[in-house]
Amino acid sequence: MAFIGVIADSKHELQIKRILESRLNSPNKEYTIVVINEKSISNIKNIRFETILVMDLESVKAEKDSLNEIIKNAKYLILNADLENNIEDIQNVNLNIITFGFNSKATITASSVENNFIICLQRKLISLEQKVIEPQELEVKLDRIKAQINSHNIMGIASILLIYGKTEIFF
Repeated sequence: MAFIGVIADSKHELQIKRILESRLNSPNKEYTIVVINEKSISNIKNIRFETILVMDLESVKAEKDSLNEIIKNAKYLILNADLENNIEDIQNVNLNIITFGFNSKATITASSVENNFIICLQRKLISLEQKVIEPQELEVKLDRIKAQINSHNIMGIASILLIYGKTEIFF
């Protein structure tokens, strides 16, 4: 069983967790999605996360040292590039960092948010299964929940789905 950590504001953390569980878990592979916040971080500091999604750092700002220790042991860090306070002092050379956001240098950005939500993968990614995902634009299908989810959450969730081999992105 693999662990995926989600650091988000309290308003969105459960929504992100539910979407990831519904899209990633299958009879062949099961993932445990763990919400990381100031209340939970001391209880989970010994969990080895495969992936950590950082949507917002406010919920863990008082636990910066514990957070850095958790991140150093992860394989992937998916980071909101639009955050003002990025995570510092990450020294794990085996860590794959993927950024997302409206920042033009982000790995994954939005190329359309009007009628259809389209993300742009600006650099190739290597999935957990070691498959190369080339730069491209992908439509995110949001039929059920479009009005209930913000653009950063869409890009963050799409980033995780891509590294877990899901190139058809819907939720």
